[in-house]
Amino acid sequence: MFLRSLYLAWRRRRIYGPCLSAPVPLVILRYHSVGEPADVDRYLDPRLSIPPDRFREQVRLLAARYVPVTMEDVPAVLAGERRDGPFVALTFDDGYRDNHDVALPILREEGVPATFYVTTSPLLGRSPFWISELWRLVRVLPPGPVELPGDVPGQIPADAAEREQWRRRVTRRLSEIPDDVRQRVLDRLAERAGVSRGDGLADTFLEPGHLRTMRAAGMVIGAHSRTHPHLDRLPVEHHQDEVGGSRQDLEQVLGEPVPHFAWPNPSGGGTVNDTARAAAMRAGFLTAVTSVPGPITPDVDWLKLPRLGVYAGEQERLLFRLLERRGGR
Repeated sequence: MFLRSLYLAWRRRRIYGPCLSAPVPLVILRYHSVGEPADVDRYLDPRLSIPPDRFREQVRLLAARYVPVTMEDVPAVLAGERRDGPFVALTFDDGYRDNHDVALPILREEGVPATFYVTTSPLLGRSPFWISELWRLVRVLPPGPVELPGDVPGQIPADAAEREQWRRRVTRRLSEIPDDVRQRVLDRLAERAGVSRGDGLADTFLEPGHLRTMRAAGMVIGAHSRTHPHLDRLPVEHHQDEVGGSRQDLEQVLGEPVPHFAWPNPSGGGTVNDTARAAAMRAGFLTAVTSVPGPITPDVDWLKLPRLGVYAGEQERLLFRLLERRGGR
């Protein structure tokens, strides 16, 4: 375990170093959630969330060492029209309620803006956010075989570690299939668990009024697809609805253009193929961010901008030590 920790720290330094000394002095950070682990645990893996006190420390450090910007500012940075950096852009994926309830007050108090990418089907109440639904169901499912649509793995393990691996496999498979099939899988799992769909998930996702409040506070709202599939793996005939449809949904909520997009990355991988990118082009997005870490260079693809993920634990501590050291405001 000790050797593995050393290896991971070395590997992360190899990734972070070029990102923090790139030709374009811009780092885009990717958050999901801000909340106490016990609160977050009912709808999200707490490893994807940062406790509020620690988030405030991070925001203060970034504001002291960098110029905070939103994705509205990033095109000018990429075009070389702004030279008052180094810059940092805080971004949030998915659309959890804690973005409004917990992160927004901290950002406002510290005077730091951020960009929030929102999945629009749960925002508009069409269905619960399936990532959260699967997270809560996996803990209460009885072990054993279950027949599931869409070739989803149907043997539920009893061992906790094996069950976590099963959840990851199911997440990957659900990210590849149309939402109607995905919802049938979740119906079957909820039935098997003896619970109703959405139980325990009330007040865990943003609502339209929250977005308007966040926008009025100077935050930027971006699109994150309608149902959060992995677009590289989803059949191409669903791309335009997922990508362009999410922009239309948000523009109806906000009454203004929404030119910024984040590629969903359920189960990891982070890749964006040419077909998915073409959907973003047709939808008229100006920028799109990935979940792939990497340096931002003058010739970077504006529809495949790299980001550094912020995860609770040693990874986050190492990242912010390096951010503090490399920042030079």
